[in-house]
Parts: sequence; C-alpha cells; structure tokens
Amino acid sequence: MRQTQGFTIVELMVTTLIFSVILVGMYSALLAGQSAWSTTDTQIRLQEALRQTLQRVAMELEESGADGNGVMQVTIGDNTGTNATDVLTFSVPMCVCSNIPIDNNGDVANWGAPLSWGKTNCPSDITLDAGGKISICHLPPGNPNNAQDLEVAPAALDAHLSHGDWLGSCTACSITGNKFVEYAINTDNQLLRRVRNSVNALVKEETISENVTGFQAVFSADQNVVTLTVTALANTFQNRQITVSRVLNVRLKNKG
Repeated sequence: MRQTQGFTIVELMVTTLIFSVILVGMYSALLAGQSAWSTTDTQIRLQEALRQTLQRVAMELEESGADGNGVMQVTIGDNTGTNATDVLTFSVPMCVCSNIPIDNNGDVANWGAPLSWGKTNCPSDITLDAGGKISICHLPPGNPNNAQDLEVAPAALDAHLSHGDWLGSCTACSITGNKFVEYAINTDNQLLRRVRNSVNALVKEETISENVTGFQAVFSADQNVVTLTVTALANTFQNRQITVSRVLNVRLKNKG
C-alpha cells in the first residue's frame, strides 16, 4: 500500500499566510466601507440640520426690513459673537392687525408677508358692524400707499387679507413697542434664538441647532438681501471630524 502523507510545515505556513492576507483584505474593505458610510451619514445629517436652521432663520428674517421712516430694522454685529461669529438682530412688524408676529411669550406666529409696519386700532376678533360688514384697511392694487378704510362683506374678507389688507383702521401707530429677534452662537456651539423687547431685555431664549461653529451674515450693496452662511462640525463613529457649510440669500420683504 502507498504510504499516506500529510501537509508539510512549509505548506501549512504558506496556506495560513494566504488566508491571513485574504482576511486582512476583507477586514480593510469592511473598515473602508464603514468609514465611507459613517462619513456620508454624518454629512447628510449636518446638511439637513443646516437646511432646517437656515429655513427657520429665513422665515423670520425675510419679514423684516425698513420701517415706515425708512430706517433699517436689521443689524449685523460683525464678528461680535462667540469665536468671531456674527450676531444677527432684526425687528419684526408688531402693530399689524390680526397678524401680530410675536405673542406675550415671545413666540412667533401668523407671519405671512407682505406685512406693514406701524398699524393700530386692530380688533382682536372679527366683528360685524350694524350693516353686517367688516371694517378693513384696504391697499389698492398698484397703489398700496393710498390705504383706504373700507367695509366689506364677510365672504370677501379672505380675498382682501390675502393680498395685504388688514382688519381695522389704517391709522398709524408707534412702533416703539416692537420686539427684536436675535440669532447668535454660544460657547457650546449652539445656535440660539433670543427674543428681546424694545429696551433689549431678554424675553425668551431657545436652542435652534447644535454643532454650529460658524454663523455669518452680510448685507448686499442695496441692503435688500442678507446672505447667511452657517457652518457645522461633527465627528463620525471613527472620530473623524466632518465640516459642512450652507449659504442662503434672504430677500427682505418689508421696505418701509
């Protein structure tokens, strides 16, 4: 009978080496795939967070602009915030009939542009007069500066309000009670939204976004547009730092 022989030491070593190389290659490919997935996932999360952040800021900022006297109600504190970031402060129309942006708690609601600055005699509820009509201030199409007090039927109210008319009188009021919205970064890389009253006292503060390391705002030459740049930083599962920036141009709708 032929003598049966096993593997030699050399053959076992060569086989082990080949399998080791294959395993190392597979593990390296797995790590590379996991790293790429983690990086992409972190970038997507940061991008989405910045998109929502800019959308939130723009929704309020675009309603600001200049008051009835042409005085700009948006100010940019250049490099006055944490780590040389900017502080964005703007006033919003406060005396708009049936469309008051900020309530007593400092919450913003009922925005809807275009808004007009400095209106008063605003009824808190829709009421009918003796003739069954509602008093409004009407802005004639093509000639909005020629505001007129009108009485309209309830069925026509929504159409008037949708193109800028408001409930109540066209009589002007003081805007000294306007409150201000302020966006700034703190030392914990949180973007804060602060509401301040007319004497700059803090009414409310809330965190809008985390991991924000940069917040810059720049006026256009004609001050009709504010360019916002927000930068965020976060670590992947492999502790790799990922930085993402987004830019948004916000056109101010109220120009006096």
